[in-house]
Amino acid sequence: MKQIFMSITLLFVFVLSCLAADLTGTWKGSVPYQGEQLEITFKLKADGEKLTGSITSSYGEIPLTDGKITGSDFSYKIDIGAGPQESTGKYYADSIVVTSHYSGTEEIHSFKRVAE
Repeated sequence: MKQIFMSITLLFVFVLSCLAADLTGTWKGSVPYQGEQLEITFKLKADGEKLTGSITSSYGEIPLTDGKITGSDFSYKIDIGAGPQESTGKYYADSIVVTSHYSGTEEIHSFKRVAE
């Protein structure tokens, strides 16, 4: 019985690590900003349950902080001048959906994986 439990546990850990590894890469999309579409690029790196990387736009690059991965869900913080703002996301095979929380508002945007 103990061997079956250990086998199931190891399989579960392996599946979670595969999901986390798939989040690593470059993701692109656009968001509405001041009446226009602003191109956004995420460069993400998954290391177990830790997420690092940056967000780049025509305004520059912002590093991610406090990045965490739990299965296909992830979260991170960025500082755009008003202190750390938290965002959460969901990983799908070829896209990520990010929910950003800024000054009491919530915005949801989708980004597609691109080849590097």
